[in-house]
Amino acid sequence: MRVLLFLSALLLVSTILSSEKMPDGILTRASQAESAEKYDEARKLYESATREFPESAEVWAAYGEHLRFYAHDDAAADIAFNKALKATRTSSHAIAFAWRGLAELSAKKGNTHEAIERFQRSLKAQPLADTHRSLCHLYCVQHDFANAAHHAGEAVKLSPDDAIARLLYAAQLERAKKPGQAREQFLKALEIANIDEDGNGAERVHCCVFYNSAGYLAVAGENKRAIRMLRKFFDTPNHRHLTRQDIERDADFITLTSDPDFQSLLDRHLPRNLEGSGNRAADRPSQK
Repeated sequence: MRVLLFLSALLLVSTILSSEKMPDGILTRASQAESAEKYDEARKLYESATREFPESAEVWAAYGEHLRFYAHDDAAADIAFNKALKATRTSSHAIAFAWRGLAELSAKKGNTHEAIERFQRSLKAQPLADTHRSLCHLYCVQHDFANAAHHAGEAVKLSPDDAIARLLYAAQLERAKKPGQAREQFLKALEIANIDEDGNGAERVHCCVFYNSAGYLAVAGENKRAIRMLRKFFDTPNHRHLTRQDIERDADFITLTSDPDFQSLLDRHLPRNLEGSGNRAADRPSQK
């Protein structure tokens, strides 16, 4: 009888521990796979997490972001983000991240009003540097640089070690005629990303670090250096999350649009005949 009671207690404890298992480990491995540019492996890990933790909002939000940013599967990302909002095991971070992802999808479709509303829902759930960065970009597209500067500054406050946030802020400071402060932010961002002023470094660097470095340099009037940074951006496998239209309408690059080197670079990686075809780059890597 004592043995049976012991086994029953052991089974109960095991069940409780199992029910309280957290998805942190598998999500960390998935994120590491993304950083290592192993997108097949990352997607499998996220899919495994959704099967093992179907009630977790964090899992569905992270999976949605993978589908949106790396897999470029907007329909599946929309489903995942909405599952995050409906999940029973939730958190303010997961809700904020899901609303931010849905806002990005709205912005991509050109639904600016809906995008801003969703970004605000994200900030109401929990202020995230990612959301402020996204709003900075959206307001830049609209040439509303006052709001763009506000959100870039908020992103830096929330996440001072975020190189991309600092690069966005650098561009806005440059527009505000504060070149000294802008360059300070730029150099700090390069230090965080562990690259030099030409984009060289020993480690893998997120594509958006190169892209936003190019943006700051273009706003600062350093067009040749901006184009060199854009070349670095196109050397990364995930540059295909941006279309040619996205880049050409980016307010940071307004001084580059008539530059033949800029147009040649876009022609090489994003030929005009691919626009609207669903392909985002001529040298689209096989990742899925």
